[in-house]
Amino acid sequence: MTIREVRRRQIEEDEKAAFHKHVCPPTHGGPPPDPVAPTVTLARNLLVTIKHPLPDGSTVPMWVIEDPDDPVGGQVFPSPTIRVREGDVVHVRVGSRVNTHTIHWHGIEPTPMNDGVGKHSFEVTGNFTYQWLAAQSGTYFYHCHKNTTLHFEMGLYGLLLIDPPQGKGFVAGFNPPDHIIPYDVEGILVVDEIDSRWHFELENNHDAFMQKCDPEDPVNPAHFTQNGFLNDFRPDIFVINGVARVDDDTPIMDPGVAINAKVGQTILLRLLHSGYTIQRYTIGIDAEAIAFDGRPFGVPPFGKYSRPFIIAAGEPFILTVARRIELIIRPTKPGVFPVVVEFQHDITRRRLAFARTVINVI
Repeated sequence: MTIREVRRRQIEEDEKAAFHKHVCPPTHGGPPPDPVAPTVTLARNLLVTIKHPLPDGSTVPMWVIEDPDDPVGGQVFPSPTIRVREGDVVHVRVGSRVNTHTIHWHGIEPTPMNDGVGKHSFEVTGNFTYQWLAAQSGTYFYHCHKNTTLHFEMGLYGLLLIDPPQGKGFVAGFNPPDHIIPYDVEGILVVDEIDSRWHFELENNHDAFMQKCDPEDPVNPAHFTQNGFLNDFRPDIFVINGVARVDDDTPIMDPGVAINAKVGQTILLRLLHSGYTIQRYTIGIDAEAIAFDGRPFGVPPFGKYSRPFIIAAGEPFILTVARRIELIIRPTKPGVFPVVVEFQHDITRRRLAFARTVINVI
């Protein structure tokens, strides 16, 4: 068999691959484009500026996502937690109070129009109702996805928890036949670090260092930042659940951070890395890792790819940006067990600071 030669020719202009670049996301508002009757309806507003208190009596400006339906705790850092059940169809009416914003439902996997990544869809102007299905119980979070490097650092994020159908007090984990683990005490540690220079210098500049929008010339080098500093992250404030640590050695004993339990109780500990450093954790009591990034280990249909494992007391483990882990702790004796977070530079791994709290078992 003879293969016939096809001679090459000069490629025509209309045959050349076109270069497309995401630029100038459109703005949009209104109801979801594919509405389904919700079982849960919530509201969130972007953005509210608060003066977040520090241990020395000073404050640092933060941006938060407000819960307008909560007149008492609706403006806090981290932003108010969203809690729903597996199987819920969730509608979140999002108001953009200042400028344009989005909400990305990190790990939820909704339709593209509801995912909240602005450069792939749109930025909210006025109001938009996001719609998504709480398909898998676990630990997630939500955050603004416009000028993300800055907006995430400034505090535009909050925890998102999906309980199993049984509700709070139960968590998905390897436990045949139903793979549900009951717990008595829930501990939540949202660990972050703050570069106060960013906060004070950019407090009123939501679009700081963003590319200039020119759809006719999207790759013009002159349209890209020449003097930005969002690549220069040097944190000087280190927080757990918004509470700043005093120094490397003093544990945070705030009741919103420290965990209290009794011998024989089961503790569910949820950890969220919400900063930009590498965070190295050490817990002074044995813990069983049952889920990571909202996916339970060893549970069908993907159970053959993973399994729960024990993290021995004093054995360090690392989380990086946006990672979540769920741990089950079953204390068999009383004691004050340390929880230590070492913040490391994301490139050199140089230690920057420690933040500490405790699990107090009586």
